[in-house]
Amino acid sequence: MSHRNDSVQEEWSIHGERIRFCGWPTDTLSIDNGRPHTLILFIPGNPGVIHWYTNFLTRIVQQLGKGFAVRGLSYAGHGVGDDVVGTNDDHSRSFRGRRKNEDLCESMNADGGKDMRVPWTMEGQIHHKIQWIDKILRDWRCEFECEPKLIFITHSIGAYFAQSLLLRRSDILEKTKHIIHLMPFIRFDPPPMKKRLLSYAAYSQNYTIPMMTALTRVLTTALPRNWIDSYLKQMGMDCTKGREIAMDIFMNTKMVKNHLVLGMQELRVIGLPNFTWKI
Repeated sequence: MSHRNDSVQEEWSIHGERIRFCGWPTDTLSIDNGRPHTLILFIPGNPGVIHWYTNFLTRIVQQLGKGFAVRGLSYAGHGVGDDVVGTNDDHSRSFRGRRKNEDLCESMNADGGKDMRVPWTMEGQIHHKIQWIDKILRDWRCEFECEPKLIFITHSIGAYFAQSLLLRRSDILEKTKHIIHLMPFIRFDPPPMKKRLLSYAAYSQNYTIPMMTALTRVLTTALPRNWIDSYLKQMGMDCTKGREIAMDIFMNTKMVKNHLVLGMQELRVIGLPNFTWKI
C-alpha cells in the first residue's frame, strides 16, 4: 500500500508505503527533495502510528531545506487493519513449544501465526527498528554509493528504542550526528498518585488490559462515530485527519491491546526516575 501527498509543496515528495519488518506489515513515511546528505530518522511514541506525525515532520524538513530527507515508521502491530495489528488467533495464541527459529526476527511460530513478542515487547520493537534502519542504509548505498549522516528524532518511548539500537549497533552510531528526544515521557516526574496508579496497572496487566479493551469495545460499539469525533475535537484535537486516524485505531480493539501490552511493559522495564526535575 502506498500513497502520495503533493499538496504541501510541489517539490517535496511525501510518500507512504507498507513494508514488512520482522514479519509484520509496517507503515513507513518518506519525505524527499532531490539528493539529500542527511537523513532524519523518526521513531514515534506509543501508540506508534507514523501518520500522526506527517505534517509535523514535513514542516521540519521544509524549514531545513534541500539536503535533508525524512524516514519514519509505525511500530510493529500498530496501525489500522488486521494485517498490521494481527488477527484474533494471533492474540489468543500462547506460542509455547518449538518455534521455527528462536531469533525474534523470525516472526512465525510453529503453527504459522505471527509472533506477538515482536509488537508486545520492548525487545521485539527494538529488533523491528533495527531491520528498518538496515533497509534504509542498504537502499541509500545502492542509490548514492556513500554513507548518510543521520539525525534521530524520537517521541516518548521512541527515545528508549533509539538509544537501545545505537548501543547495539556501533556502525549506526558512527553515522549519527544528533539525537533529539521529544517530550512527554509517561514516567517523567508524574504526581505521586499517578506514579502508584501507573505501577499498579503495569504489574496487574492480566486484569487491567482485559478491562480496558472491553471498555473500549463497549464505547466504540455504543457511541456513534460523529459523537467520538466531537469529543476528540472538544479535547483539543483540531486536526480532522488526526481525529480520523485516532478513531480508526482505537475502534480496533486488537490495536488497543497491542498499545496497552507494550505500554505496560514500558512501565515495568523503565521504572520510576530516581531524581526530581527543577525548573
